Amino acid sequence: MRGSGDAPGYDRDRMKTLPRRLTLMATVIAISFFAAACGRSTEDQINQALGITPTATLTTEQLDSAAAAASATSTARQLALSSPGAAAFGDVTAGKRQFDTWCTGCHGPGGSGPDILAAGSAGAKADPDFLLALVREGAGHTPPGAYKVTEISNKQVLDLSAYLISSAGG
Repeated sequence: MRGSGDAPGYDRDRMKTLPRRLTLMATVIAISFFAAACGRSTEDQINQALGITPTATLTTEQLDSAAAAASATSTARQLALSSPGAAAFGDVTAGKRQFDTWCTGCHGPGGSGPDILAAGSAGAKADPDFLLALVREGAGHTPPGAYKVTEISNKQVLDLSAYLISSAGG
């Protein structure tokens, strides 16, 4: 209800709450800015909290050096493989996976074929050339017979040979 001396549209209650609202709004804004400023962390602090270890960025010289070393190793390996009497350069771990996948059912202990992992067995003498001929031609190998390059690659045969020689005590 308006008093007799009040101007039209004047509301005393509204005028009393306006300073309180402005004070409350200013307080909320101040607390928001303060909280945002206090919560800032450096990138290192964030990485440490998350357990992240950033990898170092290599310089151009370091990258060139690593590429040259890899190329030299690859070239030396290709030359060694192409030379007469080259040794098996297969990956023993990959060869074990090949053997476990394709061969262990018949050529492991208790299999239908000879145990080629036993010490002194034919597996100890499974040089890459012999094994490659056996795998590709299937001569002397009862079923499944010959394998195509699309079924087992020459690299996989080298890996298999490396595993057989290392496991059979060659």
